[in-house]
Amino acid sequence: MPRNLNIALQAIVFAALLSGQAGAKTTKGEAPAPPAVPVPKVDSEALIPPGPSKLEGTAQAVDGDEIRVGDSMVRLYGIAAPEMSGRLGPEARLALDGLIGGQRVTCQVFGKTPQGDAVGQCLAGTTDPAETLLSRGLAAVYRSGNGNDGAQQALAEKYDAAETLARKQAVGLWQPPVPPADPQVATQEQQRARVLGYAGFALLILAIFTVSITRVSIARRDRIERARLRDEQRTTLSFAMAAEVEIVLATTRKLIDQLAGLPEDRPAPAAVSATLALASTPFWNANAERLYLLPVEVTVPLLRFHALYEDAVRKLAVASAVPSGTLTVTLKALVEVGTAAVTAVEASLGIVRPPEPASKPSAAPLAPPSPPSSELKSPASAATN
Repeated sequence: MPRNLNIALQAIVFAALLSGQAGAKTTKGEAPAPPAVPVPKVDSEALIPPGPSKLEGTAQAVDGDEIRVGDSMVRLYGIAAPEMSGRLGPEARLALDGLIGGQRVTCQVFGKTPQGDAVGQCLAGTTDPAETLLSRGLAAVYRSGNGNDGAQQALAEKYDAAETLARKQAVGLWQPPVPPADPQVATQEQQRARVLGYAGFALLILAIFTVSITRVSIARRDRIERARLRDEQRTTLSFAMAAEVEIVLATTRKLIDQLAGLPEDRPAPAAVSATLALASTPFWNANAERLYLLPVEVTVPLLRFHALYEDAVRKLAVASAVPSGTLTVTLKALVEVGTAAVTAVEASLGIVRPPEPASKPSAAPLAPPSPPSSELKSPASAATN
């Protein structure tokens, strides 16, 4: 066993000697290796696989500086618009959508964003929406890409001019900031608004009352006017009806006088009966339907009178066959009813006739003058003489 161990140790030493001699042969006569050079820190972005240099298709605005062309997202080169949650963010998106929404655009791609979206200039016909947004103050210039590229340098100059114009005009993002409101002024404005509110409410109530009072006044005036017109019509109708009845009564009294000397049990002679006729009543015939304007105490007597009038007219038409006494009774009844009708009309109108003058009493015959007392003698004195 010790013998085997000795053999192994001798083999290891021999192998070490052979390897040292071989290394000395390979490095003999060569220059030493140069010192290591430090590598600088790399700050550039990771390389992104190149994409298409041009995109075409129908555009749709995503926000104020990004659009969708087909299935690709494109960020407009050289500008930055406010976020959708910031001031003028929604306005910028609406403006961009108005410029390219639904239109076919052509985009020249200059590169990509870290998220892999294309960055480029997009044109809708000849309109550059990025330049338009800058001129309206809805976006600001954003430097990106390769500053040595001629096309990008030209766009940068154009975009700088558009932003400069917007700044001079103080539009959009470049409007001067609104100074904070003075608390005292705000309080005064609130008090003024409150006072104006109360005043407006008071004016509204006043207007409502004024309109209501005006409507009531107008309605009352209309009622008064209608009542006045109704009174005028009633007065005119009453006067006309009464006048027509008076005319008929005058004619009736003349006919009664004509029949007074005739025998009551015999008809009137033909010569007399031909002249027996009452006056016509055209006003009654034309206005009988307007009796509703008259009070009931006037309407009833008038209806009774004209009913008797019609009966008298029929009897007078055949006077040669009707006894004179019957005609006289009919005519006297007509006079009585007509007089009552006229009296009712006058009473409704407040007309009071003056009383008829009383007839003067006839003078009594004068008695002969009595002899003076001196001439009278008592029987005693006469016997003495």
